[in-house]
Amino acid sequence: MNCWKCSKLISDTPVKIGFRALCPHCEIDLHTCTNCRYYSPGKPNDCLVPGTEFIRDREANNFCEEFKVQVAVSPNQKKDVKNKFNSLFKDDK
Repeated sequence: MNCWKCSKLISDTPVKIGFRALCPHCEIDLHTCTNCRYYSPGKPNDCLVPGTEFIRDREANNFCEEFKVQVAVSPNQKKDVKNKFNSLFKDDK
């Protein structure tokens, strides 16, 4: 995963992030909405999971039980996905 604040890769990320976990690079909270895979601004409560409790500060640690780590995508993975998508529309004539 990448830290939401400093964007640095956190390579030894445990499967479950503790409520009080901090980024080893910038010491910002990691168990936040901004680091969650369900965070989606514009959705009800800015979350893809319906019925979650309101979180006032999306950048501060919280006690949301629905939290799941947002997995980092490398630039090479992004290129591969884009190339596969573009190949769908190639004219093979």
